[in-house]
Amino acid sequence: GGNYLDAITQINTVVFDKTGTLTQGVFSVQAISAAEGVSQKELLQLIASIESFSNHPIAKAIVKYAEEQSISLNSSLKITEFAGYGIKAVTNGKEVYVGNARLLSKYGISFPYEISDMTETIVLCAMENKYLGYLSLADTPKPDAVQAIRELKDLNINNIQNIVNDRIMFCNINNIQILSGDKQTIVSNLAEKIGVTQAFGDLLPEGKVAHLEQLKANSENRVAFVGDGINDTPVLALSDVGIAMGGLGCDAAIETADVVIQTDQPSKVAEAIKIGKQTHRIVWQNISMAFGVKLLVLLLGAGGMATMWEAIFADVGVALLAIFNAMRIQK
Repeated sequence: GGNYLDAITQINTVVFDKTGTLTQGVFSVQAISAAEGVSQKELLQLIASIESFSNHPIAKAIVKYAEEQSISLNSSLKITEFAGYGIKAVTNGKEVYVGNARLLSKYGISFPYEISDMTETIVLCAMENKYLGYLSLADTPKPDAVQAIRELKDLNINNIQNIVNDRIMFCNINNIQILSGDKQTIVSNLAEKIGVTQAFGDLLPEGKVAHLEQLKANSENRVAFVGDGINDTPVLALSDVGIAMGGLGCDAAIETADVVIQTDQPSKVAEAIKIGKQTHRIVWQNISMAFGVKLLVLLLGAGGMATMWEAIFADVGVALLAIFNAMRIQK
């Protein structure tokens, strides 16, 4: 809508989701680490059977890998999914937990401390309060992720600091951020690769909302959020301009967003802002031209110097000129 095309020209803060937005969201299993007394095949079968009930990109990658290894999956499980944590399942009367470190910590299940420092995406598994092992997966940045951040910086996406000593302090800092439910080490690692200085991990959906509310508490901030998952829908709705990935993005995120990037390229965010700014300029050019010509013809008419032809030009001619001027946006 035209209102969002206008609003996007005022954006000075851009916040990105990580998985599927800045990264390809196509994970691959890199390693299987099973605890003592558990085989890698048993661990993979258990995790894949539970993850088969989820539509998350990580879950799909695990299931695909299990199928490639000819692992048969158990479909007769009772599943409870916790957004931002993982899944709890019941099999043979035993509770099984598959998810991130927060899920196991929530239920008081201990696991090797070094896992928290790993920079890969880790899916942990435990049964009846006993740690069974983990799968490590890798995701890579999208080919244009670095370009997306660089182009936003070139647009001078900056933030106005709070009032200090009764003066508004203008700082040319790039207010580009990443919010993610992944571990802080993973998020920080990606941010360093693509040139983002502010990255926040270990966030549940409500944590993302709280962070965005904090940004919007400063009335000078005009925030665009870029995401693709169902967990991003609250922040997409809360932001001044919500931008969703139209390819990998879930239907809920696309429906909630104000702008949809059909190619899933984060660099299109900068292009959308450029289009908005160019459209804004052309709109004001047309308004100025229309009022200017009409005022001129009105003055000429008052002096008896304007004929019917000038009046027609001030009406139809100006409309045609405005259309031709607007067609420049096609380029």
